[in-house]
Amino acid sequence: MAGIVLMSARVLAGAQEVGPISRFVDVDGLSIHYLEAGGAAPDDPTLLLVHGWCGSAEDFRPLLNALPPSLHSIAVDLPGNGISAKPDAPYDTAYFVSFLRSFCVRMGLESFVLVGHSMGGQFAVHFATRWPLTVRRLILIDPYGLKGEEGWLLPLARMGPLVDLGFALNNRLFIQWATQANVMYHPDAETVRAATNATAASILGPVGSRAAARVTKAVIGRDPVDALLPEVSVDTLVLWGDHDKMLEPHWADRFLALLPSARLTVIPDTGHMPMTERPALAATVITEFLSEMPQSPAR
Repeated sequence: MAGIVLMSARVLAGAQEVGPISRFVDVDGLSIHYLEAGGAAPDDPTLLLVHGWCGSAEDFRPLLNALPPSLHSIAVDLPGNGISAKPDAPYDTAYFVSFLRSFCVRMGLESFVLVGHSMGGQFAVHFATRWPLTVRRLILIDPYGLKGEEGWLLPLARMGPLVDLGFALNNRLFIQWATQANVMYHPDAETVRAATNATAASILGPVGSRAAARVTKAVIGRDPVDALLPEVSVDTLVLWGDHDKMLEPHWADRFLALLPSARLTVIPDTGHMPMTERPALAATVITEFLSEMPQSPAR
């Protein structure tokens, strides 16, 4: 996208930097955590942000800090992730998509921009094609969901008990190494520390590791979005880090070929998490994309 200025959209708006607020809400008997930011007027658009595999709402905190306050943003910890409840649940695609609908109803979200990162992108596509009237626009950040996109991870995800054991033996040092070596591209120490802390809070411990293992076995390589993408009825923005090792950037071409109305912005010098690694640039691109959207009084 030409003419992008590497500056926080919030700074461009001339507003003070105010961090997102941490909140909890009961959804179908589960305590669900989310981060909320912005929303200065009733007709400001709402963004619902959905994290990916082993992620949490904290993945979006840098982006929420960079977005202009006119954008009302809600980043949710899916069940089994972050500091939301971690019930004994199937944790498959149908479970998460159904939860997102319940969360929207509970929060009174009738019309919003849906943002999905990685595996959250897969859930977002399923949601957008199932409840198309609720999604005003779609933003996919290094999305997962195409057949074959998981690559080497697929045979590992099918190893059953070994998946359970691997997550049970996981530790903070491994999370830190994986973040630096495979997830992000040359991140600074503070970014690694924050990401490690958030991931550790989400997946370490008996219930967290159980949930992460079940997601791995129930979602990876299942419920692909290839056939659903042509049914997406709204304009879509695809963001991709140019040094993504988890989901290589060439998959963006496949998403664009299947989506009826989509544009791509490749984020330079970035790995799998543009909203964490380059939040100011990601915020600028998103803000430009949404500036073309007509306002609606519906939330």
